[in-house]
Amino acid sequence: MSEYNNMDLFLEPKTKQYGSHMVMTNVHKQSKTKLVNVDMKFRDEYNYSQIANYNITLPERINDVKSIEIMNVEVPISYYNISSNLGNNYFKLMNPDGSNPAVITIPDGQYTGFILAEKINNLLTTSIYSGLQYNFDGTRSKFTGNVKIEFDIDSTGNSDKYNFKSKLGWLLGFRNTIYIITSNIISEAAVDLNGPRYLYLAVDEFNNKGNQNSFVTPLSNSIINKKVIARVAMNTYMFPYNLNASFTRFNGLTSDVRSYNGTVDIQKLNVQLLNENGTPMQLNGLDFSFLMKITYE
Repeated sequence: MSEYNNMDLFLEPKTKQYGSHMVMTNVHKQSKTKLVNVDMKFRDEYNYSQIANYNITLPERINDVKSIEIMNVEVPISYYNISSNLGNNYFKLMNPDGSNPAVITIPDGQYTGFILAEKINNLLTTSIYSGLQYNFDGTRSKFTGNVKIEFDIDSTGNSDKYNFKSKLGWLLGFRNTIYIITSNIISEAAVDLNGPRYLYLAVDEFNNKGNQNSFVTPLSNSIINKKVIARVAMNTYMFPYNLNASFTRFNGLTSDVRSYNGTVDIQKLNVQLLNENGTPMQLNGLDFSFLMKITYE
């Protein structure tokens, strides 16, 4: 019985001679890593507008990249729970027969249930539907009056039923899009003004060689963004409004390891922070950041 050399089981570098040529096989570059801090404060065009789509140029090009991964995300909890950006600060009133339509628009802000109830009633008092009243009992919503109310609209009062689950009516606990009130209605579900339950981080490094679709972010009939690489679970009790939140894989961060077919070069990034509906988050002039681990040859 012939013996075998167990050293041949390992893919070690080998040198063979073919005539006057020497050929080395099983040679691989050693993988190295860089930890790159990406801060929206240092984006390419900094201004004080409510920008939510960021372009970042790294100070040096990183060549022969094999994969990227998100290690930390820092987010200021400075976004409002009711705002025109989120499309959840209005509803439409009209007479039961459909006449005299009016859109009630709530100013952007961070609201508790009771403060929001006071604001809605103040707006109703100065509208043509001053007889309508809204009440929040600590759990559910209640409208009292004689009116037709529509929640599935855009800011101009036109139908927007496909985005109903991001509208004010949904937050107030109402699960139908339209109600005709003859006396009063009480919301089917509890009021939820906690803001997004999770956020997505989308990073576009301007190449098509990677597995950008490995992190799936489905809506009812589409996906949020093909470039999503990480998800952050929000905790409003741990990180209430007006504080800074820091996330790692030990407290709410889940990141894809985006690998590439071959290697790529990275220097420019486009970055977005999105809520569960795919809406870019506006942080009211503050900036978020993240730490990216880059593996390269």
